Amino acid sequence: SNGQESEERFHELLDGAGIVPLKDGGYVYVSNSERGDRKGGVYGLYFDKHGNITDYKALLEKTTWNCGGGLTPWNTWISCEEYSDGQCWQIDPDPSGQNRDSPKETKLGGEGRTYNPCRLTIEHQNGQFSL
Repeated sequence: SNGQESEERFHELLDGAGIVPLKDGGYVYVSNSERGDRKGGVYGLYFDKHGNITDYKALLEKTTWNCGGGLTPWNTWISCEEYSDGQCWQIDPDPSGQNRDSPKETKLGGEGRTYNPCRLTIEHQNGQFSL
């Protein structure tokens, strides 16, 4: 963030995206890349509390067709691959987070083939989730 042009190219085929607040007052724009053949992934564009870009990096690499995604209530990003053997991944983009460098793989829908839509609601009074 020195005013120079980055040597790193911004990722291609942007898809699902979200904003994750960081503990230092900054935030990260998290975005899926829907490239095929294990060239997809998730990338983070980091901003300080004043809106200045501070970093850009891959958060998850070597995945395929990362299409859908969403933010969790605990400020991680879920990214799902959109193909028959696809996985869902939980990414912690916060540099101070305990799982920041180890995305967690989660297989959903029985062998990763069928995903049944559901609605997740949060009861704000008691913090419970319901499907």
